[in-house]
Amino acid sequence: INGAAMTIFDVRIPGLKMTVVAADGQNIQPVTVDEFRIGTAETYDVIVTDVNGCVGKDTIMITYNAAPSVNLGNDTTLCSGTVLLDAANVGNTILWNDASSNQTLTASITGQYDVTVTTPQGCVDQDTIMVTINPVPVVNLGNDTLFCGTSMMLDAGNAGASYAWNTVETTQTINVSGSGQYFVTVTNVQNCSAKDTINVTIAPA
Repeated sequence: INGAAMTIFDVRIPGLKMTVVAADGQNIQPVTVDEFRIGTAETYDVIVTDVNGCVGKDTIMITYNAAPSVNLGNDTTLCSGTVLLDAANVGNTILWNDASSNQTLTASITGQYDVTVTTPQGCVDQDTIMVTINPVPVVNLGNDTLFCGTSMMLDAGNAGASYAWNTVETTQTINVSGSGQYFVTVTNVQNCSAKDTINVTIAPA
């Protein structure tokens, strides 16, 4: 029986009375009942007599097997990378929704991940987690540059993102007219960020 430690069962045979003659292997004063309650790891010997006087005897024992407990955690969102999912429950049979059977699974793409854990006694538990892996913007301002002229345009790409330059400008492109180091942080709609830096030297034409 797969149940909690406090699981109980009510036993009856419709239309017939039962005489309990032993409990947990010990003889007792016979008690005739219509129904009796039995808990886990208990044993009762019962005699049943039908209306014709025919007698039958049976024994029932309830064995409690603990169910596994599986917790993959809360749904997870991250920028790039992977998530290591751990079903724990060493010694039990583990089955992920990709048909793998290791204790752990590396989630590398967005999707729902399910796992079922089964004990040797056949008790089962399941859990599900939704993993969302968002892309990180690719920011490339180019190589450090020596430029002859009065100004140079820097382009952070990633149209539609948010921009934070060290010049306090917030546009995708900026024009720089002085030598120095310029860097930008780009944040996309999934709130994932990346940064790049360029050293610009502007020489008079």
